[in-house]
Amino acid sequence: MRYAAVLIGIVLAIPTLLAGCAPNPVSGENQLSLMSEYDEVAAGQQADQEVMAQNTAYRDASLQAYVSRIGQMIAAQSDRRNLPYRFTVLDDPAVNAFALPGGYIYVTTGLMAYLNSEAELAGVLGHEIGHVCARHNVSQASWGAVGDIATKVLGEKLGNPELISTLTELTLRKYGRDQELQADGLGAEYLARAGYDPAYMVNVIATLQAYEQFTGGASDPYRDLYSTHPSNDMRLQQLIAQARQYGPGSRDPGHDAYLHRLEGLRMPLGNGQTVQMHLITARPGESFETLAQSSRLRNNAAMHLRLLNGLFPNGEPRPGQLLKTIQ
Repeated sequence: MRYAAVLIGIVLAIPTLLAGCAPNPVSGENQLSLMSEYDEVAAGQQADQEVMAQNTAYRDASLQAYVSRIGQMIAAQSDRRNLPYRFTVLDDPAVNAFALPGGYIYVTTGLMAYLNSEAELAGVLGHEIGHVCARHNVSQASWGAVGDIATKVLGEKLGNPELISTLTELTLRKYGRDQELQADGLGAEYLARAGYDPAYMVNVIATLQAYEQFTGGASDPYRDLYSTHPSNDMRLQQLIAQARQYGPGSRDPGHDAYLHRLEGLRMPLGNGQTVQMHLITARPGESFETLAQSSRLRNNAAMHLRLLNGLFPNGEPRPGQLLKTIQ
């Protein structure tokens, strides 16, 4: 009888939930949305102030303008071209990028250091734009609000609020993994629309996978269950299949142009020390082992240089190739 009362309560709540549904801008399907587009932009603006109060924008106007230009170009190919997109490079060694509701998008210097082309940067920004276009933040916030209500009501009726809370959290995280995969697909699509080869979206995921291997990322068998983001292996498999349907693009991926933007990039080395990224042209017979001898990187410097240059785990530079080094 107690469970029947709970089910009746859920059924009675369905009309209220449906009233809060709206067509997804990408798929056209109804999704729970308790926030209008106006409110979404306003929420993003407020959250941006909080982000910038806790973080520092990288002090390089030229690099900020460059990232903004690439971001605006990809946003112009998106499903929500009308939003006032804003792109900010954060002075943060963490390898990260994220988006807020309404088009506020951030990428860290830590992530930019490991990318190796303008097309890869466009892929990262396209992924975050995909989150905004599909209103993932809005949807998660809406379901989070519903989850809070469900946790309180069902927890009281069933007498086990901890169990209900755990189940709600796992459901939202699974939903989050699905959203990550959708954003990957949208990022590849926007790359193709902009003229880039969408396979560069795969390069981004491969870079994240290599970084995870180099830094000893978690290999917990329960990782897929508890992680918000899907495992990199799953993302690679799905992205490769998805990118191939678009075919190769004709736009220059901008390898050297992107690297020149990173000249002088400041990176923390630890112990309060800061190093800078510099570019060199590989000479015949030069290897990452020889380059590591003059690098300020510590702990497996040669492998770290391979990772920085997209040649992890056993690649070597070609004569004449432009390379990133840390001096």
